[in-house]
Amino acid sequence: MRERRTLLLLIAAPLLVLFIISAIFNESLAQKGGAMGVCDLDRTNASTLLVNGIRNASEIQDYGIGSDCGTKLIRDVNGGRLSAGLIIPNGFEQGIQMGETQNITLILDNSRFQVSPTLEAFVKAAVQETDQKIGESFILSVWQKLNGASQDLGNLHGNINETRNRTAAMRARLNLTSESLKALNISGVRDDINLANNSTQETRATLSEAKDNLTQIESNFADYDQTLNETENDLVQINDSLANISGYIAGMKAGVNCSDPVSIAYCLSLDQLDAKVKNASQTVEIRLEKVHKARADLIAANLTIQIFKAKIDAAQNSTYEAEAKIADLNGFVDDLERNRNQAIQNIDEVKASLDEIDGNTYHLEDIISSSQKQIAEVTSRSPASVISPMLVSTNRIFGQRPFFNFMLPSLLPLIMMFIALFLASTSLVREKHGGTLTRIYAAQVNKFEFAAIKVISYTIVLIPEAILLALVASLLYNAFPIQDTNTWMMVMGTMVLLIFTFVAGGVLIAIHSDSESTAFLASLVIGLPLLFLSGLLFPFEFMPPVVALLGTLMPLSQAVIGMQSVILYQSPQMATSLALILYGSIFTLLAGASIRK
Repeated sequence: MRERRTLLLLIAAPLLVLFIISAIFNESLAQKGGAMGVCDLDRTNASTLLVNGIRNASEIQDYGIGSDCGTKLIRDVNGGRLSAGLIIPNGFEQGIQMGETQNITLILDNSRFQVSPTLEAFVKAAVQETDQKIGESFILSVWQKLNGASQDLGNLHGNINETRNRTAAMRARLNLTSESLKALNISGVRDDINLANNSTQETRATLSEAKDNLTQIESNFADYDQTLNETENDLVQINDSLANISGYIAGMKAGVNCSDPVSIAYCLSLDQLDAKVKNASQTVEIRLEKVHKARADLIAANLTIQIFKAKIDAAQNSTYEAEAKIADLNGFVDDLERNRNQAIQNIDEVKASLDEIDGNTYHLEDIISSSQKQIAEVTSRSPASVISPMLVSTNRIFGQRPFFNFMLPSLLPLIMMFIALFLASTSLVREKHGGTLTRIYAAQVNKFEFAAIKVISYTIVLIPEAILLALVASLLYNAFPIQDTNTWMMVMGTMVLLIFTFVAGGVLIAIHSDSESTAFLASLVIGLPLLFLSGLLFPFEFMPPVVALLGTLMPLSQAVIGMQSVILYQSPQMATSLALILYGSIFTLLAGASIRK
């Protein structure tokens, strides 16, 4: 109480440290990492989506869309005016739509090692989120196409039934065609052709015979013509004879006086005879006319015979042509028979193909059903489950509490460690200069008893400070409920054991120090390594295993673990309490053993 300045520092310094650190770290766990420059040369939906994702975690300084914005951004990062910068290239969205991976450039000032990892993590998280959204949009469009393909497959299923109906109808028509081809009597046609050929030959023979007959008739007509010529000549001679006879009769009549009754009878006889001669002459004329007509008819008949013979020759030539055509027809029938057999074979092959098509349609139906089922299984999943089949669902057991709340259980032991070390070491050094230790040694006071009493007294002196810090932590920072007696007892128990341990350490430092400055520096030399090994600045998970094990065994680390167990987990660790008691006892024994005259 006599050291008013020390008393003021003892009360004000820990609170000041606590308030300053709380002002620095009293942010949410998702604290921002600082401003970031953005040069968006694309200015499309995809690039805007990425920039907005980064804006949710960090302040954005827009460098515009000029061609030199990237140069300006790199210059500012290199000059230390920005912690990081992001350059989004032109054609960013178009490249993504074309399936090309886009390279965005992150300019990072990694000399700011406290901030740069956070900024890099924010950018990567934003890129991953943007990738997921773009991927979900792409997969959704693909699945829409797959659903359309599934509908087309369903329509194809109906077309397959129609195909089978058509193949059945085609098979029926092919059967009818095959039966018709098989029913085609090629042998009968060939017999008819042979019969026609024989008929043609017989016709030609008949025509030859007819021509011979006509030739014979023509010869007979020549004989008839000669006979008619002779008959005509005879009739002409007869007619001439009758004319002569008529002249003789006229001469006889002229030599007779017909007016004489005696001659009248004679004249009448001559007249009758002349009349008969004239009648005979007329008859001969008629016969001559008939002979002339007969000769004309004979000539006409002969011409007709010539025409008949010419036609018979033409008919004979036609028979030869008919034979050639019949021969061609025989070849056609042979080809027809071969084609019929080939057609029947082709029909059988087509029918087999139709049977195979029917079988394939059933197989195709199975494939379509399986494909539709697989498409349904795929499209029934959400795009997010494909892109991110594993999602981390964070369950923060302490909620969205400020970062300082988690730092406080480590900060209280840290403050009390330095207070205990500084107070015990510097105070005892003053007593050494005042001759207290010399008098104690001369008075034969037990040095272990003296060390223990000093440790206990300094511990008692610092208990109000511990209570004050715990009260501030409870009231201002809601570290634990003020009315929670059990927590109060566990917090104060840990704090008292911590004070006991480091007061003993301070006493040990003071015994080996010749001045307050030496004690102060020795406290820092001991306290700072303990701070670095406590896991407060550097987590144990980042340390090498041996160093992490060593750091865990340190007294400050044990105090921090004990305080975290009490305040955060409401689960006091007896091992930490025993470790602090062991450390305090060892330090006290060492202090007692180190006291010299």
